[in-house]
Amino acid sequence: MELREVLHRLQSHQEVRTTRVLARKRSGHRSHQTETPANKVGPLTCKNPLFLALESFQVSILKLYDPCLKDEDEELVSKARELGWQNPSEYDTLVLEEAEWGKIKRQVDQNREEYHVVGVKGGGQKINREAVSDPRIDLLIHPGKERKDSGFDRGTAQLAAQNNVSLCLDFSRILEEDKQRTHVLSEWRKNLGLCKKYNADLTVSTFATTEYELRHPKDLMSMIESLGFPGTEAFDTSETIIEKNRRKLGSDSPPGVWER
Repeated sequence: MELREVLHRLQSHQEVRTTRVLARKRSGHRSHQTETPANKVGPLTCKNPLFLALESFQVSILKLYDPCLKDEDEELVSKARELGWQNPSEYDTLVLEEAEWGKIKRQVDQNREEYHVVGVKGGGQKINREAVSDPRIDLLIHPGKERKDSGFDRGTAQLAAQNNVSLCLDFSRILEEDKQRTHVLSEWRKNLGLCKKYNADLTVSTFATTEYELRHPKDLMSMIESLGFPGTEAFDTSETIIEKNRRKLGSDSPPGVWER
């Protein structure tokens, strides 16, 4: 269904509703419904079938990319495509995990122009802050690793927004035992609130290493929405990162292109 058609049906639905409300008022029939002008679109809820149609349209035009799927594992990528993931046939992801920022920075210096996606697994306060301060980094992953807090605060969120570094949720953490899962969801809810407040981008990855850890894209989308964040935005961010960097890698990039 085309977006224009969805919106047209939505407006028609609203006009019919307004006519019915006015008819009840003229007949003296009491109603708890409120009048909505015909040229205004009322609030959409998950119970509204036209809202569901619009949401379905948004999902259908998204490219459902998993930014950290192990692209060198052909069997895993094939299984992911069967589930609905649409990763490009040729793309490379580099996920860096070091105890010192200096080591991470050296690897970024050496490898940025070779990879479509560069992510940093955080944890230490310095690494978290340095990662979101470097516009060459695409993803900050698990900033709360081995911490009592989430590792993602106001300052980190503001720097991430400023430098276009996306917070990446590691869905494999949800597959842990129940106690750990509760902690992870609480941490994510806090981090997503900061992303919303400071306009920082969010994405999500299965981080699957076997086909048994793969999940349908809509499962990840539903999980994000249950935390109060639009699931489609997370996938839109993944698409933007990969497609933008594919264009950079596919051209004779001038000096400084990775500085955004």
